[in-house]
Amino acid sequence: MNQTIARFAAARMPVEFVHHYLNGTLGAHRTQFSEYVWRRAERAFQAPESYKHFVTWEDDLFPKRLLDIPNPPYCLFYHGDLEVLQERTTAMVGSRELNRISQSLVNHYHSLIEETVSVSGGALGIDGLVHAHALRTHRPTVAVLGAGLDRLYPAANRDMLLQIPQEGVLLSEYVPNTPIQKFQFLERNRLVSGLGDALVVIQARRKSGTMNTVGHALEQGKTVFAVPGSPLDPLAEGPNRLIEEGAIPLTNSDQIIRDLKIVR
Repeated sequence: MNQTIARFAAARMPVEFVHHYLNGTLGAHRTQFSEYVWRRAERAFQAPESYKHFVTWEDDLFPKRLLDIPNPPYCLFYHGDLEVLQERTTAMVGSRELNRISQSLVNHYHSLIEETVSVSGGALGIDGLVHAHALRTHRPTVAVLGAGLDRLYPAANRDMLLQIPQEGVLLSEYVPNTPIQKFQFLERNRLVSGLGDALVVIQARRKSGTMNTVGHALEQGKTVFAVPGSPLDPLAEGPNRLIEEGAIPLTNSDQIIRDLKIVR
């Protein structure tokens, strides 16, 4: 059963198809899916590939936070320890650009990384600073990748990403050999926000992938915290705008850690 679901993931079968497959109701909903979808399903049923290191909805270790988000993944491939996701988590995201205060900002919110499990996207910029701080302090961190686990990206973060399974876990909804495609990073963002008990935006331009992650967090009903910055700083445009629209200004880590303790 689980290998079939992993093959469905490789074929990028719709989540509704998998629901009906698991519930034994595919026949009753045959007309819901196009012939193109059924041809993909047939190839998936006949595929010879066998996968390792993955979890599906059927497994106890599947991250429960993801079961309630819109368009949930039904299969996750991983390297590392999935049990770290049983702890309190904070999704921490930000710009791929860095400026002179980026490192200082991440350092300022160090207790979020050290007292909760940090979740980010493994990218250049703020993501990389968050994961690197977790590794330096021997704290678990979760990197959700936008390609297969055999295609670590970006290359500049490869050595760091290879270290993460020693302390935390690498995750991807894509089978290990899935090549890098731009749209997958936007799909990945819903998992970053979905795995966090809350979302923290450290730096971002007003229009950015980070703001896409915020959109997913709001759709998922997550609390969004934003680090305020100077109106003269282009990387503060995103957080400042979020605060204007109702995000919670975050000036110290104690604030969110206290809230997470209440929630959990």
